[in-house]
Order: sequence, then structure tokens, then C-alpha cells
Amino acid sequence: MQQWFEEGACDGFSIAVDGCHDGFDAFVDQVVPILQARGLFHDDYEGSTLRASLGAHEQYGLDPRLTKPAR
Repeated sequence: MQQWFEEGACDGFSIAVDGCHDGFDAFVDQVVPILQARGLFHDDYEGSTLRASLGAHEQYGLDPRLTKPAR
């Protein structure tokens, strides 16, 4: 999977962990540090906001759903 990622065959993976037991904790505690050591997962967030960290464009103006009067 690492080779696929590094060679551009994919841009990431969607991982399904067992959230009912210890699957999520095990993934975060055991797999994420390995990915970080290999330089495949960030050590810190790049931006100071979630929007900046995700690389999302700035929102222009207020959301019209919030500014229109209710009917």
C-alpha cells in the first residue's frame, strides 16, 4: 500500500476500524506512529484552523441559509 501511494497509484486509503471495541485506539496507538515515522502521516497540522488544515477555500460572505428570513 505504501508503494502504491508513493508511486501515485492512489492518493490515500479509507480505513474501517472496529469502533465498538479497541480497534480505533489500536489503530491510533500502533499504526499512526509507524506511518509518521515513515513520513506518510503528518506529525502536526499545517493550518491554524480545520479549513486551513484541509486546504479548503475560504468562504466568501455569510452562508445564505443562515441570513435568509424563515418562511
